[in-house]
Amino acid sequence: MNTSRSKGLILIWGPSDTTNICAFLVLMISHGCSFSSASGSRFPAAVSEMLVQSTMTDLYLLPALPRDKWAKGCVKGLQARGGNTVNICWDKGDLQEVGLWLKKDGSCSLQRLHYRGTTVTTSLSSGIIYTFNSQLQCIKSFSLSEVAFPRV
Repeated sequence: MNTSRSKGLILIWGPSDTTNICAFLVLMISHGCSFSSASGSRFPAAVSEMLVQSTMTDLYLLPALPRDKWAKGCVKGLQARGGNTVNICWDKGDLQEVGLWLKKDGSCSLQRLHYRGTTVTTSLSSGIIYTFNSQLQCIKSFSLSEVAFPRV
């Protein structure tokens, strides 16, 4: 890995663009963030916030996706505020599908989903997985009991 300084920023690049996460690292380093063993647990949280930002009632999908570097991908099991779990997939930098569910037993939650200027309000019930398309339309829902999760 090579590094250089340009206008006070540290630029980091690897042998190919697929290993280049410099957009995030340059931002963190240029704002005085240091990386140590303690920050190792904060890095995944920071990446998670790039993909889903949440409040107790709002979910912002792909708010800071580096589209040119991570054009295609999926993440599963992101924990959002309000007890929501989020699976999200994108292709060519555009949202493809989102899965949401509540882990709290017997609860119901009113959520606003946000993606590129579109906002949709939906009601989520615990024990149900809801799947939304790129236009934030609910395209299917099914019970968590219908899904086999591997035991660890």
